[in-house]
Amino acid sequence: MKSIKKLAALNCSFKKNFLIGTFCFFCLTFLPAGIVGADTAGSHSSLKVSSDYCTLYFEGMVNPARIDKKLDIKYIEIGYGGKRSLREAGDVFERIAIKCDMILLRSEQILDMYPADFHVNIVFFESTKMLIDAYEEIMGERLDLYSFYVYENNTIYTTESRVNQNILAHEIGHALVNHYFIVRPPATVRELLSQYIDVHLED
Repeated sequence: MKSIKKLAALNCSFKKNFLIGTFCFFCLTFLPAGIVGADTAGSHSSLKVSSDYCTLYFEGMVNPARIDKKLDIKYIEIGYGGKRSLREAGDVFERIAIKCDMILLRSEQILDMYPADFHVNIVFFESTKMLIDAYEEIMGERLDLYSFYVYENNTIYTTESRVNQNILAHEIGHALVNHYFIVRPPATVRELLSQYIDVHLED
């Protein structure tokens, strides 16, 4: 009788472990990874969104509604098509991507520079510390910045709290100037042209 009870208990345990194993296999094999409707980039906390001219990465617990509000383009001439695109955007991430495209196109217009097949990466960090840490890792020194652009990976880095349309346009200016000329201009020239975009963005 004891043997029968042990056998029954063993059989029950086997069935339980089999069901658990089957469930885990199903989850790992068939359930989608990351966030539904968006690509993940680099880690579970990084969200990737692509547009016509930009690829955006949201690092950490970024508040997209705050970024959307801070990228104020109401004084930037975007035309009916741009306004319609914003109204029809599927979500706030798409709205941000469209705004980045509009700022980029306006920056090209201001400088009258249109690099072929121009596309730029933009990273939005959750915190200023993450931005400073990234700068230190890439540049080898620690500076407190609002944003920065890296030519080698064609990427703009900024933060949720510090970004606005002018700061983004300024960094896009650096990207434009770096990709327009066959020989990169001196740093002073690049900075002057980027500041020119900043000043005339809302003309």
